[in-house]
Amino acid sequence: MDFTFFFPTRLVFGQGKFSLLGEETARLGRRALLVTYPPRSLARVVAQAQELLARHEVEVTLFAEAAPNPTHHTVDRGAELARQAGCDVVIGLGGGSAMDVAKAIAVAAPENAGIWSIYEGRPISAPSLPVVAVPTTAGTGSEATFYTVISNPELRRKEGFARPQFFPKVSIIDPLLTLSLPPRITAETGMDTLTHAVEAYTSRLASPVSDLLAAEAIRLVGLYLRRAVADGGDLEARTQMLLANTLAGIAITHADTCLAHVIGEAVGAVFDTPHGLSVTLALPAVMEYNCLSNPGKYAGITRLLGAGEGLSERDAALQSPGLVRSLIADIRLPAGLAAIGVAESDEVTALVNRPGMDASNPRPADAKAFELLIRGSLSPSMSYWQFGGV
Repeated sequence: MDFTFFFPTRLVFGQGKFSLLGEETARLGRRALLVTYPPRSLARVVAQAQELLARHEVEVTLFAEAAPNPTHHTVDRGAELARQAGCDVVIGLGGGSAMDVAKAIAVAAPENAGIWSIYEGRPISAPSLPVVAVPTTAGTGSEATFYTVISNPELRRKEGFARPQFFPKVSIIDPLLTLSLPPRITAETGMDTLTHAVEAYTSRLASPVSDLLAAEAIRLVGLYLRRAVADGGDLEARTQMLLANTLAGIAITHADTCLAHVIGEAVGAVFDTPHGLSVTLALPAVMEYNCLSNPGKYAGITRLLGAGEGLSERDAALQSPGLVRSLIADIRLPAGLAAIGVAESDEVTALVNRPGMDASNPRPADAKAFELLIRGSLSPSMSYWQFGGV
C-alpha cells in the first residue's frame, strides 16, 4: 500500500478537441517541430494541423520521418533539425512511434547530444522542450507515459526508456482522428492497449491507483475492441478504446510492464516486427506462466472480460489466458509469433536473459522459463503449458 503517484500531463480528451491544437501549442512555444510519418494516410490531418498552428501564429517545421520501429538515428536527425530551426516546442502527431520520436527529440535537441548516449546514462542537464502529443491510434498510450521505445540497429536492441522529461506537457486525444484506422491496425493497437493494462494490473509494482486505471482499461477493451475492428465508424467504440488506451498508458507509467514486453521488445529488435503485435502474441503464454502466482488478479481479469461466473478464484485465473487467445482470434490477428516471421534466435534469448528483465513480473523467470515462454509464443497455440511449463 506504499506508493507515489505523479502525473504532470494535461489531458484534453473528446470529439473535436484536435481543433485546439494551435491554441494549446501557442501557450508553450512559437516555433514547433511537427513530428509525424511520411505523407500517406495522415496527409489530411497533417495539413489540418499546419493550418490550426498557423491561425495561432505558430511557425512549423515538418519532420515527417517517424516509422513504426523508429531508430536513434531518426531521433538524432530530428533533434538537429529542431536546433537549426530554433524550435521551442515539439508536436508528436500519429501513433506511438511518432509520439515517441517527438518525446525523444524534445530531450535530445537542447542537450545537443545523441539520444542513445542519454538512454545509456548521460545526465540530462538542459531543460527539455515541451511536447504536445496527438495520438491517431488507440494502442500505445504514449500520450500518457514517460516512456519512449527506440531501436538501435547496430546493437540490435529495442527497448522502452523512462525519463520524467518524456512526459508530454499536454495531450490532445480526439477519437475522430482514429476513425480512418483500418481493421488490422485497429486490432493490433487495441491489443497493445490490453497488453499494457494486463501487465500493469499484474505487475509487482502495481498500486491501488494503477489497478483502478488498468482494470477499467481491461473492461473497456473487452467490451469495445471487437466492435471497433468490425466497424471503424463506430464512434462509441472508437471513443472508449481511446480512453482505454490512455488509462492503460498512465497505468504502465506507474506499474511498469511484465514479460510480454520483455519478449516482444527483444523480438522487435531482432526481427523488426510491429511492437503492438509482438507483445500481444507473447501475452497468452506469459499469462499462463504468471496466473497462479497471483490468482486473485488473474481471476479479476477473467471477470473484467465478462467471464468466470460461478468459478473458483483458481479456475477463473486459469481461464484468463484462453480469453485473450479468443479475442486475438476474433479480431483476426495471426496466431503466434512464427506467423509473423519470428524464429528461435540466440539473439532474442540473450536479450531476454539479461539481469533484471523479470523485475516487475509477478513471478521470477530464469533461462528455462524464458525458453518455454518464447517457444510457446512462437506456437500457433500461444501456450506455455503446451511445452510442459508449470
